[in-house]
Amino acid sequence: MLFWILCLCGTLAACQQSDEIIFNFNNTYKYNVQYIVEVSRNVEYIMEFDGEYGALDTPARVTVASDRANRSYPVFITAKQEKGVFAWQLPLVVEAGGDMHEFSNVSRTLCPHNNLFARDEHSCELSSGSAATVHVSSSSPTPVSVAVRLETVADFYVRLDTPLNVTVTPSQPQYYFYPFDQGPDARLDLDVEAANKRMFCSGSPPRAPLPAPPRAGWPERSRSVIVTIDSDDDICAVVSIQNYSCPVFDNERDILYDGYYLTMTRRGGITLTQETFPLGFYVVFIAKSSDEACTGNSTEPLAPAAPRLKTFRLKVIETISYVEYARGAGAALGFFLAFYVVWFAGVLLQRRCRSTREDGGSTVLVEDGRTPPSARRRRVVNDGSSSTRAPSSCSDTESEAGGGAGAGAGSGVGMGGGALRLASLARSRTRVLAARSRLYLWTVLTVAVFYTLPVAQLVLTYQRLLDRSGDQDLCYFNFLCAHPLGPLTDFNHVFSNVGYVLLGALFLLQVRRRGAGRPGRGIPQHRGLLYAMGAALAAEGLLSAAYHVCPNSMNFQFDTSFMYVTAALGMVRLYQARHPDINARAHATFAVLALVIALGVAGVLTATPLFWALFTALHLLTCLVLTFQIYYLGRFRLEKQLVWRVWGAVRRGGLAAAAPTHCGRCVMLLLANIANWAIAAYGLTSDGRDFASHLLLVMLGNLFLYTLFYIAMKLLTGERPRAHSWAWVAAAHAAWAAAAYFYLDLNTNWALTPAESRRENRACSLLRLYDAHDAWHFLSATAMFCSFNMYLTLDDNLADVPRDAIAVF
Repeated sequence: MLFWILCLCGTLAACQQSDEIIFNFNNTYKYNVQYIVEVSRNVEYIMEFDGEYGALDTPARVTVASDRANRSYPVFITAKQEKGVFAWQLPLVVEAGGDMHEFSNVSRTLCPHNNLFARDEHSCELSSGSAATVHVSSSSPTPVSVAVRLETVADFYVRLDTPLNVTVTPSQPQYYFYPFDQGPDARLDLDVEAANKRMFCSGSPPRAPLPAPPRAGWPERSRSVIVTIDSDDDICAVVSIQNYSCPVFDNERDILYDGYYLTMTRRGGITLTQETFPLGFYVVFIAKSSDEACTGNSTEPLAPAAPRLKTFRLKVIETISYVEYARGAGAALGFFLAFYVVWFAGVLLQRRCRSTREDGGSTVLVEDGRTPPSARRRRVVNDGSSSTRAPSSCSDTESEAGGGAGAGAGSGVGMGGGALRLASLARSRTRVLAARSRLYLWTVLTVAVFYTLPVAQLVLTYQRLLDRSGDQDLCYFNFLCAHPLGPLTDFNHVFSNVGYVLLGALFLLQVRRRGAGRPGRGIPQHRGLLYAMGAALAAEGLLSAAYHVCPNSMNFQFDTSFMYVTAALGMVRLYQARHPDINARAHATFAVLALVIALGVAGVLTATPLFWALFTALHLLTCLVLTFQIYYLGRFRLEKQLVWRVWGAVRRGGLAAAAPTHCGRCVMLLLANIANWAIAAYGLTSDGRDFASHLLLVMLGNLFLYTLFYIAMKLLTGERPRAHSWAWVAAAHAAWAAAAYFYLDLNTNWALTPAESRRENRACSLLRLYDAHDAWHFLSATAMFCSFNMYLTLDDNLADVPRDAIAVF
């Protein structure tokens, strides 16, 4: 019996001994030495790394690797220092793109123990909690070999204007610190700071700093920097900017909780101010396990032999100072205010000339520079379209009575035996035309107010969301040329829209000063429509500025809506010049514009091949209908008998019935249709994601074509625009050509993913404050202003011509 009792006790003791955990503790581990330990469910290691003070100037980086660890029995690692603790397991399992990725080699950087710039006793103490400690354990029943290495981070402090190469993998993120106040006045030298800190802790007198040049005043000193990041590969990565505090988040999930973050492939950047990061900031680099976040497409599972190794080139450069802000903003304001100076100088010169001529009893000039009819003899322009001219078989001004198979019967206006003249289409009283025209102005103002207020509310919400979330993928900035000021992240792209507002207001002044014209002579002036054009130009500036507060695909229509409006009003203005009584009403025009904007929104949200096909069909059908309307001078009607009438004309006249009656008009319209077919073909064969820009091309392209058609028809009918009109024509088309160049020189593209769009980012190229898109704002505002003046003055040569002698086309 005693034997069995002794055996039982021995068995229990053996079992108890087998469940014990052996903790191996040692505080003599050294930096920059690799140690191999074996852990299991019974063996754990607590490794404390000893180091001198210099080793703690920069943070410690822990690297742990094990090829024998598996998901069933992972290895657990806990690394801690005085200001932070990290815990992870081997293999590290990361889910990305619906796939699970395993990593057996993991490196993490501990939060820095010392503040290099602190001058207090606590930062010099090496207490037991100051040393880095690594705890390695596992639940594996068999021993698992684990390699552990602790080292300091080289070049941890980023110097201004000094490139730094960084290499990371999904399991080995890295981060570095940039301290502010490294400007050209050399107020900070990192080597001197490190030496002074060591001397301070050892009790030695501090080393004197290097002599520095005179410090610049605060207006000349930059208060922000641009962090530029480049890479030569397309591996998707995340870059995070975090404040100088612990802990530092360096994995894909945690970076969402602090600072700013952005996705990138080959290029990235961000502008940071010292007001946001007083001491400095950490730049954290993380390579993602898949490219889905950067491309928008799910990727195939990674092959085990294809490590995702990504190399970055980090460089921090100073941005512009407050003086350069003021210089760039002042240059833009000066450019547009110069238009005001020239206009006021012209007004004063006109008044002086008028006063001089009144005193001398000579001819008096009216406000727009024309000689009044009472002071000179009547002059009729020989426009080649007089009613006494013999009709031709190929004339653009002959009688419209029965003018082709498409002319609606009984349309009534100008159907006499002579050529159709403006007098036949300008029979409404001036008061009625003025009332109709004023509706355009009030409609534009109403639409602008109801459109701008919610837009402003939305984009300000975007700005607050950007500031609070730190998600830099929310807005499509040119991050290498996005200068913050006040609450605006991208001040320069908002401010560069000032030209639309200033030139729109100037055009309103021009229309107000311009004379109404003589009754019964010249082109009827629809001043309300002209006012609407100026107001639309100013509204375009406000909405474009609102869009650039946070540009993205969801609010791009804000930037283009009033571009559509100005293009439509320009075409209405040209058509009104020769068809004052049958011009489109304001409500009909804006109903069509509402449809255009709705198409723009639908195209941005659902730019499918089916949508493109339907839009192209609608586009070309509209061009066909408008071609007949312009060819038959607004008297074309889609009637049930139209097909039978065409068939009857062909049967009676044969192929001769298909010959054009108005050769010049036919050729111009044919060229316009060819151009629209080319635009439609380009839209169908292009990428198809940027529908809004395609729609803008359709609108502005047809305005350009209609303008050329109008000028060509003036010349074909013998009308000769005045010299100042030709000057506005040349200025408008030159400005549009330059503006188109900069518009196509893309720095961002919201049709792509944020990471893909950043590949187009470029540094500022104009006054260190503006880029190509800012130049587009300046030049397009100038082009629209010159175009409006072209429409305003194009028919000045007809000011004294009776309306029954002015051709209609």
